[in-house]
Amino acid sequence: MPFEELDYTADIKMRITAEDFPSLLSESGFSLAKTLYGDYPSEPSVKTVHLEASGVDDVELVVNFLSELLFQMEIECLVPQSFSLNIENNTVSGTVSGVEFDRVKHSGGIGVKGVSYSGISLTKINTEFELILIFDI
Repeated sequence: MPFEELDYTADIKMRITAEDFPSLLSESGFSLAKTLYGDYPSEPSVKTVHLEASGVDDVELVVNFLSELLFQMEIECLVPQSFSLNIENNTVSGTVSGVEFDRVKHSGGIGVKGVSYSGISLTKINTEFELILIFDI
């Protein structure tokens, strides 16, 4: 599994791994969705939303991407099923495709207020990226 929840006192701490940076952003998006919606079924997407975020460095890019995704998931009532992302000049742009929120299928999670800079780390280990971050709940 490319992400896992780590023990943390008050919020949700995640470790996310991927073989490249766009995949790391996608997996971090799925970790946010799992936190919000619990284990939800994979379904054919019916809705696609454009995403764009930038940052002065990779850490800020991750936080801004996840913050934009959280915003879009809330206003569009979107549960992600797939991401298509491109990164250029410290900007990520692309789409998230998914399904409409359904209280029966997607109510196993916990509310997330935001993404914290506290304790965040982004490293490249051999050929894999590792991100550790905290979701404020």
